[in-house]
Amino acid sequence: MAESNAITVVVPPEPSSRSEDLQSQILRVIAQKGHFRNVTEEGLRAEIHGKAPTVVKGAIPENEAQGGEDDTPQKRQERLWKRREEMIERLSYAQNEILCALDFVSLLISKQWVPAQGSMSPALKEAVPVGTLSGRTLKNKTLSTSSRRLLTSLSRGWRSEGFRSASDKLAATSSRLRNDAERESEYWAQIANLTTNGWAVSRLPRDRKAIGVHFGFAESAPQFRDRGFALLRQSDDGSVFLDRPSSPRRRTALGVSVIRNNAKTGYFHFRTAKGGQSGDINQQLRDMRDSLFEEELFYEVCREARVAANQGIHIRADAVEIEVGGDYQLSLAYGPEQEDDIPTNAEDKLIAEFVAVSLRLLLSAAHEANLSRRSQKPPPMTLKPRPGPEYALIRPVLAHLRHKAEATAFWNNCQALLRPFKQAGIPITIEIDKSSATVFDSLSLEASKTVLSHVMLPAKTGFKVHLTEGRIFEVGLATFLGPPLFGSRYESNPIDLGYCKIPTLRQETRDAATSSLRHMLTLALVAHMQEALMTQGIPGMPDSEVRYKGWTVTQPHNGELSLYDTGQVLRTLQVAVQTGSIVLKINNLVGATAMEWDVWTWTSQGATKASEVEVESERRSFDQVVLKLLSVLLFAGRA
Repeated sequence: MAESNAITVVVPPEPSSRSEDLQSQILRVIAQKGHFRNVTEEGLRAEIHGKAPTVVKGAIPENEAQGGEDDTPQKRQERLWKRREEMIERLSYAQNEILCALDFVSLLISKQWVPAQGSMSPALKEAVPVGTLSGRTLKNKTLSTSSRRLLTSLSRGWRSEGFRSASDKLAATSSRLRNDAERESEYWAQIANLTTNGWAVSRLPRDRKAIGVHFGFAESAPQFRDRGFALLRQSDDGSVFLDRPSSPRRRTALGVSVIRNNAKTGYFHFRTAKGGQSGDINQQLRDMRDSLFEEELFYEVCREARVAANQGIHIRADAVEIEVGGDYQLSLAYGPEQEDDIPTNAEDKLIAEFVAVSLRLLLSAAHEANLSRRSQKPPPMTLKPRPGPEYALIRPVLAHLRHKAEATAFWNNCQALLRPFKQAGIPITIEIDKSSATVFDSLSLEASKTVLSHVMLPAKTGFKVHLTEGRIFEVGLATFLGPPLFGSRYESNPIDLGYCKIPTLRQETRDAATSSLRHMLTLALVAHMQEALMTQGIPGMPDSEVRYKGWTVTQPHNGELSLYDTGQVLRTLQVAVQTGSIVLKINNLVGATAMEWDVWTWTSQGATKASEVEVESERRSFDQVVLKLLSVLLFAGRA
């Protein structure tokens, strides 16, 4: 095939006085170059540089013509029907455009020429009245210089107004965005401040956009744990406020009163420290936390009071009354702080403060125990719900108060028993030993590993009595309002007195323990007299004669020693320890029926001697009287 000498020359279009709109340009490009789906970037670049051959519109490409020879008659028939459908579609489009143009022209000239109505479509006649469209030719008028200036000023003014309006809108938008940013910064800064202060902040599971703060205790009872959550809202200035602020009513807490003879002699009410402003969210959270804690404390106290009613604990309306023992009782009242001045003494006020602080610490220890229990392996699942046990709040405190009262009363009894020993010159003393673990070896209880585990154990106090001859008699007191004691119990250590051995003794009451101590002091005096009578010599008497007439402990538990001679009782000494006195009685057996006696008594005031005829005061110690009686008895027997 010969090469073509044709050269493609791009003729620029003539400038037009009127600018074409975009729709006209698109139609013109489609008419000249075809549809845009056949345009590629490479073809356009080649056409710009003059390398693309001139394409005749409607010409069949060579590859399509060559491929058509190989088509089957069926494919050619399908292609022919396809071309026919495309042709009919384009003809329909052209016919529609022509009819629309005809309707427009007919409507335009229907005002001057009535026969033009015949060429209008029925749809146009129904939609638009005939003769309503008119046209005229507008001549291009030349504007004057003043009109141009006016139009220029107007256009410039409108543009300035548009710019000013846009500037104002942008400035307002910028200010609003700045305020929103400041509000958000303030909001999240306060949220971060809450987190820094130790409050747990989280989102709601059912509403991810809502943020709340946990001010309660996670280990509380379910009815109090669920109430320890408050939503955080954002105010107009960006500050954070609670969705349910604390009520302005007076704060309620658990107050403790000490009552003696139906009169309050001690009072303590828990007061929260006011460390911030009234509108501070941290202070509001602290107030709500303390209020919820006080409510839970009173709830748990009432629960425990129901199961410990046999310990002298009673519920009265909004108060719990506790019989401590002795001469006073406690009253736990839940309500606002009393503003009236209550006359109190220092000791009762200290007792009330001890009870109030201990109850709150024990509730915190119970929460700690719940956390420790929850962190361990859970028990097997059951269909029956496990009841929550009552916390031990009142019982440990009451046990320590009763233990203190019991220990004080027993100490007073011991002092009353030992005062005469000082006047008698007998070195017997008593002291309090705080370490009484050696006495109560059988009493071993396990407590939870908390900071207050020692409070939940039995309260113990030891009393160490130093007897003569270096002997030590220990008495231990333990108080516990649970198994196995359910009260107070005394226990003493075993002791060897030489002539008898006393095993470990246990007493359930203070009177029994006092009687046991008095009995032990009597036995100690018997051992002391036996040692004195058997070892000390008598001035003016040979040792062989003293040994011949020896003293024998006949009835130790009654405090009696007897002097025998050839199997016959000659003299008896009987000692007794009573509350506030020591009595030594000497019986001289003169005949078969007659008996002479002398009684020596030592009290805290001094010593007295009583015989059959008179009573006189003496200033002699117990050992001096025993030695004198021994001398008199031996010289009388020698005579």
